[in-house]
Amino acid sequence: MQVIVAGAGIGGLAAALALHASGHEVTVFEAAPTILPLGVGINLLPHAVEVLGELGLLEALLSHGVATRELVYYNRLGQRIWGEPRGRFAGHAAPQISVHRGALEGVLFDAAVERLGPDRVICDRRLTGHHEEREGRIVARFLDRAGAAWEVPADLLICADGIHSAARAGLYPDEGPPIYGGHILWRATTMAAPFLTGASMIIAGHHAQKFVAYPISPPGPDGRQRINWAADLAIARNLRREDWNRRGDPAEFLPSFEDWRFGWLDVPALIRGAEVIYEFPLVDRDP
Repeated sequence: MQVIVAGAGIGGLAAALALHASGHEVTVFEAAPTILPLGVGINLLPHAVEVLGELGLLEALLSHGVATRELVYYNRLGQRIWGEPRGRFAGHAAPQISVHRGALEGVLFDAAVERLGPDRVICDRRLTGHHEEREGRIVARFLDRAGAAWEVPADLLICADGIHSAARAGLYPDEGPPIYGGHILWRATTMAAPFLTGASMIIAGHHAQKFVAYPISPPGPDGRQRINWAADLAIARNLRREDWNRRGDPAEFLPSFEDWRFGWLDVPALIRGAEVIYEFPLVDRDP
C-alpha cells in the first residue's frame, strides 16, 4: 500500500517508521525547509518507549536522554507530598525516558531517512488539501515555499500536520481556533547541578501555580545536567495566539516563583539561567 504522511514531527515520523516496518511504501512530506532540533524536554512513558523499542530506537534514545527514576509531588514550600518509581524502576518492561524534543525528532528523522530512503522524506512541502479519486485513491495537494504546487496520489493519507492541520480545516471548516485551557506555561532548559536522584521528575505547587522539572541529559564533565522545566500559571484569558516558537518574558512569571527555593532545588535560579524561554498557552481541540 502506498502511504503519504503529511508532517515530519514526532507522530508523523513514528507512524511512517511503523508502516514501513509493516511492508508499506511510505513517503513523508514536511512543510519546513529543513528539520531543526527545536523545542525543549519531553517525557516518553513506558508504553511509548516499548513502541519505539520495537522500531529499534531504544538505545539511541537512551544515549540522548535520562531513564527517569521517580516522579515526586511537592507543595509550593518544597515539602514532599507523595512519590512513586517510574519506568523500569516501577517494574515496567521499558524505561520512562526524559529527552530533548529535538533529540527525539533527530533520532526518528535519521531512522526514517535511512530506512525509507532520502527521496522518501521530503521537506518544503506544505499540505494544502486533498481529494479522493474514483477508485478510492486519495490525492494530497502541497505547496513549496516558492509557490509551486504538487499533487501526489496514494492509497492512504495520514495527516500529522499539527494543531493547525490543513486537512482538519478542510473536513471541519467551521471548527474555529484551538480551545484555550486557562493556563500558560513558560518552558525552557537550564544547565544546572543535578537534584534529588539526578533522574527525578518533580511537580511542585498546586492547580493554579506549579513548577515541573526533570533532567533530559546525563551529567557533563562539569557535573551539570540539562534540566527541562515548565512554570505554569492559571491565566483567565490568552490574548496572544498560540505559537510554539514565541519567546517568553521572565518578567511575566518569575515574580510568582521568586521565593520557591527548596534547598534541593532553586527555582528562580533555574529560570534566570535558562538558555531560551518559550511561552506555551495550553490549547487543545475536541477529539
